[in-house]
Amino acid sequence: MPGLRIGWIVGPPSRIASLWSYHDYTTIAPGALNDRLARRALEPSTQQRLLARTRRILNGNYPVMAGWLDEQGGLFSYAPPDAGAMVYVRYHHAINSTQLVTRLRREQSVLVVPGDHFGMDRYLRFGFGDRPEHLRAALDRVRAGIADYGLIRAGQAAN
Repeated sequence: MPGLRIGWIVGPPSRIASLWSYHDYTTIAPGALNDRLARRALEPSTQQRLLARTRRILNGNYPVMAGWLDEQGGLFSYAPPDAGAMVYVRYHHAINSTQLVTRLRREQSVLVVPGDHFGMDRYLRFGFGDRPEHLRAALDRVRAGIADYGLIRAGQAAN
């Protein structure tokens, strides 16, 4: 449940101690609804349902994501994610990732995360955890944007 912001952390005791000073600034008052949802999500019966739903979504969407990446005429290279609904994708052009993503956001109204936010310019982070029809529509917008930007020819990649 990545949308919940409740301020929990798991880690080595020394790291937790150093982060504790930030606690009051980041979690002064977690929302009651967020806290209730998080507690509910951690119940064993709920965890099993959430995991089954997540696996179903990821198993259905990853082939859509991978197929789309493979259809882009060699523009991208990537490794399948070990877990989760995100894939880091390297693109093979000398365009800054924030510049590319800003243009995609402004011109195509699609959100992709620039790799240089993680110290990995010329990478993009794609999420593929939404409904398949939303994922396909977003990928179509990205394709149109990268074609407009000259990264691929408009007719080069198949739909």
